[in-house]
Amino acid sequence: MINDGVPGQEPAFEPDPRRIAAAQFQRANVTLPELWTYYYGIGGSADEVVLDAYLNEMAELPPLQADLLHTALNEMTAEGN
Repeated sequence: MINDGVPGQEPAFEPDPRRIAAAQFQRANVTLPELWTYYYGIGGSADEVVLDAYLNEMAELPPLQADLLHTALNEMTAEGN
């Protein structure tokens, strides 16, 4: 939820999903090709270069593709890959 400048309240900012994905990718102990293969296997359509740019906060992904990438990261982390 974003605070629209209500007097007396600190503004609340949504965390950048790219930053969250990048941190999760670093902790996941998987390579970019492994992540891309998993992501592609669950329906992702962005190429490996675009995923790399997204994880380095230099590109955006369409919402569905970002959701699929986050799902891949969550599943790979849960599986211990």
